Amino acid sequence: MSFAPDLSLFIVADGMGGHSGGDQASREACLAIEDHVRGHMALVSGLSRSPTYAAKREVLRLLKDASRSANDRILLEGDLHPDLAGMGSTVVALLVAGDKAFVASVGDSRAYLIRDGTIALLTEDHSLFFELVRQGRMTRAAAARFPYKNVVTRALGMRGVIEADCFDLDVLPGDRLVLCTDGLHGVVDDETILAIAGTGPVQQAVDELVARANEAGGPDNITVMIVEVLRIDQDPEVVRQRNAATQSLDIFQGLSLAEWIRLLSVCQVRTFRDKEVVFRDGEVGDGLYGVVSGSVEVKRGGKSIQVFGPGTHFGELSLVEEMPRLASGVAHGPTEVIILQKRTFDALLRVWPQTSAKLLRNLVLILSRRLRKTNDELVVLKTTYDAERMAVPAVISSDELVEEVL
Repeated sequence: MSFAPDLSLFIVADGMGGHSGGDQASREACLAIEDHVRGHMALVSGLSRSPTYAAKREVLRLLKDASRSANDRILLEGDLHPDLAGMGSTVVALLVAGDKAFVASVGDSRAYLIRDGTIALLTEDHSLFFELVRQGRMTRAAAARFPYKNVVTRALGMRGVIEADCFDLDVLPGDRLVLCTDGLHGVVDDETILAIAGTGPVQQAVDELVARANEAGGPDNITVMIVEVLRIDQDPEVVRQRNAATQSLDIFQGLSLAEWIRLLSVCQVRTFRDKEVVFRDGEVGDGLYGVVSGSVEVKRGGKSIQVFGPGTHFGELSLVEEMPRLASGVAHGPTEVIILQKRTFDALLRVWPQTSAKLLRNLVLILSRRLRKTNDELVVLKTTYDAERMAVPAVISSDELVEEVL
């Protein structure tokens, strides 16, 4: 376990490879990550000064590189000292920069978020059991009966390229982030962690969680760290409004808090000035756009078609096909949008099958509603033609219909 207050960096590591090897591996993991972050603090400071999407991506890349550095250091120590050969470590790291928390994890050490009386498991274990859960072949409730639940599929100290799972989230005052090893979460369930860590003094909660794990048999190393957010620079109500706008998007319905956080982390964020062009007629659609604040007016041939405000989105068809847009979009007032790009969506289908299944279901529902509405409009139009004894054109141009931009 490591805490660097000047960096706002918190690390929990769980070593493997015997008592001496495990201790050495976890120590090297913490030191390597801290050293790497300390050597690149300009990136973190840059985000605090200017919290842009590009700066956020740089910090996420920093944590990935720090994890690779830790992996290389553990391997080097094992090569230099034969008695330490084969040692390894899991790790979960939390870096707070500005009003964001950045999380990196390798192995089965976890990060939880406690917010507004609920708990969410933010990380996904790199274990045989969780791999089966990701594939939909098992549920988390079956963990107690699965004999190989502690088999780790990814850890620092393994040969080859080790990729940490990294993501970010906007924090709020009162948030508590719990970092722990499987010595805790393997014997203490999430609801008990919430009941103990959700209120009261932080150190008291840590002590009680460790005591509960020991009472349950304490079969493994028990390490717990709780980080509480006391204040943020932004107005918390503005952050909550932004969160509400993105969570209300139809495409995100049915996602858990953790799924929403991880999905939001891979979405691109763009801001536009008043009257700035968001997209142009004829451009190939690059993904789904969700309006977080402000609004986007869609126009075709100078004619206003529709205005999209906070909590609405457009461009759904771009997730499944690459076709030129039929209209242009212009920002009304300062506007912020999130973009789920098609290439990101395609990647999610491979790496997050359960979350992707929810997104695909929502996409089908959205498109089916649009198709039904269009069909109803055609019926009304045909009825009007019939009532006026006019021949229905074989082809009706989109300009003659009540247009809806997809």
